[in-house]
Amino acid sequence: MKINYFRITFNFLLALLLAGCGTDDPIAEGNTKAPKPDTTAQQPGTAMDSASVQNLLQQYDPPGRDVWQKPEVVIGKMGDLSNKTVADIGAGSGFFSRRLAQQAKRVIAVELDPRFVQFMDSIKLVELKPEYQDRFETRLGLPNDPKLKPGEVDIVLVVNTYIYIQNRVEYLKNLLSVLPKGGKVIVVDFKKKRMPIKYPTADVRMELYEVENELDAAGFTNIQSDDRSLDYQYIVMGEK
Repeated sequence: MKINYFRITFNFLLALLLAGCGTDDPIAEGNTKAPKPDTTAQQPGTAMDSASVQNLLQQYDPPGRDVWQKPEVVIGKMGDLSNKTVADIGAGSGFFSRRLAQQAKRVIAVELDPRFVQFMDSIKLVELKPEYQDRFETRLGLPNDPKLKPGEVDIVLVVNTYIYIQNRVEYLKNLLSVLPKGGKVIVVDFKKKRMPIKYPTADVRMELYEVENELDAAGFTNIQSDDRSLDYQYIVMGEK
């Protein structure tokens, strides 16, 4: 019998994390409606709409995500990363950050909730080799400020988070101001169409052209879109 040691370790780390987050579990109280994983609308250190960390992690990494998300396709859009620093905005469990750390010069995983920062700091120690761990930095951001320094990153990746950002054009302008000339922002989010993925619901998803328009309004140029490589999502890229 094949033992999935990573899954065992993942669950162990999750148990430790949950132990430090109290016992407020809405599922245990009969509330089965999952809240939106709004990683950009919460103040750091506050409770996330009464949802448990476990429920939120299940939303970030639902079964089969590595299949339909196609992380290798998204990362491939970035080109050679060996000398690039990538910021992963709304990193969540570190799904993309852990993969990027194995290819990029450096990865900054930006999150709003310190519990997810703690989770990423823990799981990278068991999933990544030491040389990759050194490339992986977590950072606590704010809803209106990713806490990135000018010229610090070459590429900003925003996956499954863009639709929850408040004042998106202003947020994009913030990103534009810290990117170097030729720097890029890449937005990956769900298409507004019928699909087996039920969450986020269609009413909160954005049309592809809306993302393009907002990137343009923020001052990004050479905007390119791909709505064919991923089954359920589009990829939109803008350049400074």
